[in-house]
Order: sequence, then C-alpha cells, then structure tokens
Amino acid sequence: MGNIVNALSKFGNAFSGLGSTLMVPIIIMVVAMVFRVEWKKALKSGLLVGAGFQGISLVTGLLGQSLSPCAKILFEKFSIDLRYVDAGWAAAAGIAYSTEIGAIIIPVIIAFNILMLTLKLTRTVNIDIWNYWHYAFIGSLVYAVTGNLILGFLGAFAYCAFSLRMADYTAKDVQEALGVPGISIPQAASISTAPIAYVMEWIYNRIPGFKNLHVDVKMMNKKMGVLGDPIIMGFILGTLLGFAVGYNVKDAGTLGIKLGAVMLLLPRMVKVIMEGLLPVSEAAKAFMRKRFSGQEYYIGLDSAVGVGTPAAIAVSVLIIPVYVILTICFPGNQCLPISALAGTVYTGAISSCVHKGDFLRTFITSCVCAIFAFMGSTFIGGAVTMVANGINYAFPEGAAGITYFSPSGLSYITIMGLLQNGWIGAGLLAVVMVVFFWLTREKKAA
Repeated sequence: MGNIVNALSKFGNAFSGLGSTLMVPIIIMVVAMVFRVEWKKALKSGLLVGAGFQGISLVTGLLGQSLSPCAKILFEKFSIDLRYVDAGWAAAAGIAYSTEIGAIIIPVIIAFNILMLTLKLTRTVNIDIWNYWHYAFIGSLVYAVTGNLILGFLGAFAYCAFSLRMADYTAKDVQEALGVPGISIPQAASISTAPIAYVMEWIYNRIPGFKNLHVDVKMMNKKMGVLGDPIIMGFILGTLLGFAVGYNVKDAGTLGIKLGAVMLLLPRMVKVIMEGLLPVSEAAKAFMRKRFSGQEYYIGLDSAVGVGTPAAIAVSVLIIPVYVILTICFPGNQCLPISALAGTVYTGAISSCVHKGDFLRTFITSCVCAIFAFMGSTFIGGAVTMVANGINYAFPEGAAGITYFSPSGLSYITIMGLLQNGWIGAGLLAVVMVVFFWLTREKKAA
C-alpha cells in the first residue's frame, strides 16, 4: 500500500510541478487525440488554448497590478488592521500541494472523476487539472482541524462532486453565454457562486418591476454610442477610480488606459481559447455520439474562459469599493482581502452566464457572493494559518495569520463546518450532498 501511495505522490508532484502554463496545452492535445483529432490540429488546438490562457494571465495580472494600489490606499485611509491577511490563490495552491492530501490529489481526483462518469453522476470530464489544488486545500483544512486523514479526503471528494455536478447544471448557460458548445466550468472557486446566482435569479424574477429590467452591457454600449465602447468605458472607469483614491491627472489617466486595455484584450484572449477548443469540442461530440448512444459529455475548463464577458469585466472594477466597505463594516470580519484584488475579474465569471449577461443582476449577485467570501475567509483563517505553520510557510510581513479570500466561501463553510464535527458531521454532509444531487436531477446525465 505504501508503494502505491508513493507512486501516486510522485505522479501528482510531477504533474503539479509542470505548472498550469505547460499543463493546459499538453492536456488539450492529449484530449484532442483521444477524440481522434489529427495530430497537427491537436497540436494547434493545444497551443492556441495555452496561448489564450497565458494571455488572460497577463491581462488579469495587469488588472491586479493596476487595482491593488488603489485598494491599498483605501484600506490605509481607514487604518484597517485585521487578524488574517489574504495570501492569494498562488499561496493557497502552494500550501495545498505541500500537504499529505495534496501530494496525491491529482491521480486520486482523476480516478474519482472517472468513477462519477461511470456511475453517470456527472457529464463533465474535468481536464482543468492544475485547479485540483482546490480539493486538496479544503481536504487539508479538514485534516488540520480534525486530525483525521479520511475525513480530509471526504472533504476533497465532496468538493469535487459538488463542482462537477454544478458544472453540469450550469453548462448550457455557460455555453450559451460564451458561444462554445460542449464545455463546462468545474473550477471550484468560481462554480461555488452558481447556487447563489440561481437563487438570486429566482428572486429577481419575482420582484415586480425589476423582473422586467434588463441591463445588458452590449445594449448599454449601443445606447451610449462612443462612450459605450469597451476601451473607452474602461478608460472612464479607471480614470474616475484614480481620482477617487487621490491620484493626480497623470496617474489617473494611466490607470484609465490600463483598464481600457483590459476591457479590450480580455474578450480577445477568450476568443483565442475558443478557436483552439472548437475542433476538440466537435470531435468530442462526434466521439461520444458514436460510442455512447448520443450521451452528451462536457470538457471541464478553468473559469478563465468566462472572464471575457462584458458584465464580468465591468463588475471586476466596481466590486472593489464593495470589498472595502465590507472589510470595514461586515460584522465579525477578520480578513484583509489584499491579494483577492488581483482576481476580481473572476468574481462574475459564472454569475454573468447565469444572468444572461445582465450587468445589474451580475453586480448584485457578486455583492452577495462577496459577503459569503468574507464569512468563509474568516471562518477558515485559523485552519489555513495552522496548515501554513506546519509547512513553515513564510507569512507576509506584519501578518499574525493568513487566509484565502475566495468566492467559495459558502462551500468552505458547509463542507468544513460539518466535517469538523467528525463522523456525525460526515453523515450530515452526506445528507446535504444527496439533497443537492436531487435538486440538480433535471440536468443530470441521462
């Protein structure tokens, strides 16, 4: 048994060591060839998708570098001093892959995904392997607070099962919004916003007056004329934000240019990804139709494919004041979400698809998701700090503890909150998962 675990650990470490930049094109090429795509087309598809993701990484990096100083100025103005500093997704991933669970999470989750596909509990083939760290992360937190490795893996499996099932449930909305058939988004942090988005959509549609109000960014662009052009809108938003935090004309204008570039380039990078995915998607559909009596499967991708929607980009800028207000005013909050500012563009990636591109609905839902993010990051702060201490992680200067500020706050509160109570909590979590699968039965695999 020990030899098997060691072999799995080496396999997982080798995969995670490649990094997402290299892993993504390799995986796309392999998947394409499995579905009988000609090797030349498979190679081009892999490189296009890899280039698109790299482009998104560069553009979102520019967004984070541009917005973080503004938020820091706002935080400093209010002299905010909290217990936990958000260390960001890169630190969380590094911590997750450095634990006993993280060492073998990749092959274990691949096997679990295959099991769910075999049992027809999901349609999603999750090739977003780099982001398996999310499952290792919550599993490691559960292990840290319970001291029980089995409960830790149960937490990882529960999070994976939820992510795959929710990816199935949102697949048609995602495909319609992005214009690409055959894909879904199982990335755990982003897909955790989907249940909130569907509940909010149900509420919106029952509010007199509001249910007939649709604020579509593209429609706004047309009505506003030249002012509605994405690059001009980004310039205006960035410049106004710069002036709001006290920048001079030069710095505010520079910020405006950078945000305009983000709003121009992100959708174009997503189109590059779509160009690479289209041959794979078509081949996958033909392959499955021939061998599995037309049963439909989805290729599970990173939520980066959803960040190019106009609503998601606009929300990424306007959510910053909301973060500052909640940091100061939300009762019981102990998280300073500094690193999260680099990833605000992912905030509305799923909800913008659920809300059919409606900006106002996406923004309100993102505000609600932010509340759960603050709750979740405060809730897990002690466990994250404990795990980080165990692997001798270097804390940011002046930080007493660290946490991970993520849209998956509701998932963390549910899974970890139950499993920290031991096997009784595990039983309750099983009930929750059964109810969840029953509620999503209408879109389950046939």
